[in-house]
Amino acid sequence: MSASHGGVENWRLTATLSRSAFEALEAALADHVDAVVAETVAAVRPAQDSPEDRLHVALFGTGATEDDPRPARLLELLRDAGVAHEAMNFKAVGSADWAARSLASFPPFAVGRFMLRGAHEAVPHRRYTLIVDAGPAFGSGRHETTQGCLLALDWLARRRRVRRVLDIGTGSGILAVAAARLWPARVLALDSDPMAVPAARETVRRNALFHRVTVIQGEGFRLHSGVRPGRADLICANIRAKPIAAMAPAFTRHLGPGGAVVLSGLLLGEEPLVLAAFRAVRLRLRHRIRSGDWATLILTR
Repeated sequence: MSASHGGVENWRLTATLSRSAFEALEAALADHVDAVVAETVAAVRPAQDSPEDRLHVALFGTGATEDDPRPARLLELLRDAGVAHEAMNFKAVGSADWAARSLASFPPFAVGRFMLRGAHEAVPHRRYTLIVDAGPAFGSGRHETTQGCLLALDWLARRRRVRRVLDIGTGSGILAVAAARLWPARVLALDSDPMAVPAARETVRRNALFHRVTVIQGEGFRLHSGVRPGRADLICANIRAKPIAAMAPAFTRHLGPGGAVVLSGLLLGEEPLVLAAFRAVRLRLRHRIRSGDWATLILTR
């Protein structure tokens, strides 16, 4: 494989590596690409027997010039992380091919009652269809934590009514639109990343839910305008264990009477930390969903 790509405007670099290696590299890789798609090897090649912690990662670049340094830097990062030469593949692609290949990484799949698909997929629409297109690594629905949250929302929808939802760290907006599919609720989705906000708004638009889902930039529960979002019947947060535990008091301040909380982004070994923080503010565990090394928790007042 060579990083040479003279005059080609678009390219794709694929690699197979462990989940831990990808998570350690993700921020560095994102600095050199226009889009990142990461899926388990089993999701990409179902017939192949591969451990669940092995990921197929596709890195896309556009607008390249002859001396574009990005592919060479990406190859260097992957080699330094111990990724074998044969586990990487660089290829020049045309503009149409670039879009087609990125979208092809997201075939329709089911999670509970939900059917997740890209806008390009001609599959029958049904009530719980969620349209989430490929884009810069904000969440396609294939990660165990996102799927755990979708299953948790489905579990709650069979047991209670919800009129107002807060989605903290919305990313692609997938959980916000899922909540709006399950309940006739108003959803406020927040994310501190200025790149995530337009991505989430596009997800809302594609799902024709802009009349009930609002996406705003905010840090935790605080909007960048300084306004706090009020109380909700349901709060979702798929981020990481330590920030979630630190925000436990804020969850209770923004949770209405009898409300529920869905938490994910937690490794199994981090459950005790999070549960202790929420028990201290008088929320109790109602249900847990485990997938691989990850846990999703449902708590209520």
